Amino acid sequence: MKIPVRNIYYLLCYAWNHVGEGETVDVGSEKFGGLVDLFAKVLNEGVSRLVARGLDRDYLDFHADFRGLKGKLDLATTVKRNLLLNGKTHCVFDELSYDVPQNRILKATLRSLSLVATLDPVKRRRTERLYRKLDAVSDVRLTASLFRTVQVHRNNRFYSFLLHVCLIIHENLVVNEEEGTAQFRDFRKDERKMGLLFQQFVKTFFERETDYRVNSPRIDWFGAEDSETDLRHLPRMQTDIMLRSPERSIILDTKFYSSPLDGRFGGERAKSGHLYQIFAYVTNWAATASSHDPEPEGWLLYAAVDVDFDYRFELVGRRIRVCSIDLSREWMEIEMDLRELVTERVRNRREPLLKGSREPRPSMAQPQRGTAARLL
Repeated sequence: MKIPVRNIYYLLCYAWNHVGEGETVDVGSEKFGGLVDLFAKVLNEGVSRLVARGLDRDYLDFHADFRGLKGKLDLATTVKRNLLLNGKTHCVFDELSYDVPQNRILKATLRSLSLVATLDPVKRRRTERLYRKLDAVSDVRLTASLFRTVQVHRNNRFYSFLLHVCLIIHENLVVNEEEGTAQFRDFRKDERKMGLLFQQFVKTFFERETDYRVNSPRIDWFGAEDSETDLRHLPRMQTDIMLRSPERSIILDTKFYSSPLDGRFGGERAKSGHLYQIFAYVTNWAATASSHDPEPEGWLLYAAVDVDFDYRFELVGRRIRVCSIDLSREWMEIEMDLRELVTERVRNRREPLLKGSREPRPSMAQPQRGTAARLL
């Protein structure tokens, strides 16, 4: 599934909950040869901004020998090394330094990016210039554990956004230390990774852009009785997303597959396993819900490219929807499609629903400018 590079950036900004920070980098007016060019652009713009306003600093402990005292005397080391015989002491003192973990990560990522052969030459030159500007920062080997040492707070929140960029570069970059080269994996081909990204994007989007209460509850099997040991072997019904309002309860399961629908047997059908799954979720939730709660709906939301479908079913009295979001469209259109999914008129419960009906989505002739418009 070939999703446009720019749209990957918007998905990530939502998934990381850094939409505001993502707006500071204009990616809508530029064409990218690949994901590595996109991330180089974002990282270069972000580091340039940090250099212009001043890199983060913190007090670090330094150890050194002095004639006299500075900071705190390390008596044990002084005695052990017989420094007093030479009129010296070993001291520990604090100094403000740029050599903090977050800056080390930025510098190490810039160095690794510059090794990618497929990186646009103009972006590589800028990456190398920024790398040299961080001369007050140690050149370290980038590891996953280094990311865990960073402390992000309100005053350096922009670092959090850039560190997410650095982490995704680190996770997808294969560096050959001997040859001094690197290759960037296009994770758009990884259905598992993209599935998790799509799920987090949809969840954060609905949290930010709608009035629904959004969570991911676990659903218990209704009426399941047996020994504790046997019950543990029942599969967990862990929802991806649940949208709740006084009028609606929507159990939404996101899916990311290269072929969203089952094309066997001469037609396009909902995948049976997915349909059984969402039907089980809705049925068991309804069985345990309060009588005052809205009747739950079950949705299967598929990521798609150049495909658009929206099928509605009523199965044993349960409302099921199988629909798609075309991630190859312009971002404003994607945002409008998601809004329309949940803001369309809610049918009266007595209003009949065609079995297996397919409804066209409303016209987008007059789109409203929202978060996507700000990103673009």
